[in-house]
Amino acid sequence: MKILAIVQGNYGRRMAEAWQRHGPATWEIETLEITPSLPTMMEDPAEFLPHDIPKADLVISLGENSGVAELLPDIVKAAGARAAIAPVDNRAWLPPGLAKQLERVFQKMGVAIIFPVTFCALKADDAHHPLIQEFARLFGDPEVEIVVENDRVKEARVIRSAPCGSTYFVAESLQGTKVADAEEKSGLLHHNYPCLATMNVDWQFHDTLMHRAGYFTKQAVNRALKK
Repeated sequence: MKILAIVQGNYGRRMAEAWQRHGPATWEIETLEITPSLPTMMEDPAEFLPHDIPKADLVISLGENSGVAELLPDIVKAAGARAAIAPVDNRAWLPPGLAKQLERVFQKMGVAIIFPVTFCALKADDAHHPLIQEFARLFGDPEVEIVVENDRVKEARVIRSAPCGSTYFVAESLQGTKVADAEEKSGLLHHNYPCLATMNVDWQFHDTLMHRAGYFTKQAVNRALKK
């Protein structure tokens, strides 16, 4: 699978690096750098499209302002992609109205798109497209296996990581932790990575998206300990 990650800064670069480090060798991952100084309003988004957009099966939008989302249909078309993921780790980068607009555009294009809030909320069964499902089996809602010995975490193995790669950091750092402290510690480790989601309180969840992301990590550890 060829994946094209649209990036503007460290937020996107760190994710793409995590996929290259921990993803399967059969994945080809390229990044498309977009200038961080895109105007708020673009009369003709095509004027700001990069030259030589690589071909890809799946495009993942990791822009850090709403201008990237406006460029997304043209980038996907130029890449010849059949599916796209536009995660929402910050509502300012992809407001709900713009997401709805993109959904309509992509439907007309015949291209699958999904908008997980946050990116680590992504599950394979959230999408019907096999390319998105393939990505979500390895990166999305975290899943770990934990081996316990003498009431401490002997080993934590990553089955599926949060897209930023934080689950690998959490799993490694949990070794030797008391079982009673593991879930709470995993949330702190997740924030210390640090989390890439915004600290602004979200209108939908009445909490920050960073806290929402931390919940997925703690939930993964809780599930593993119960097993």
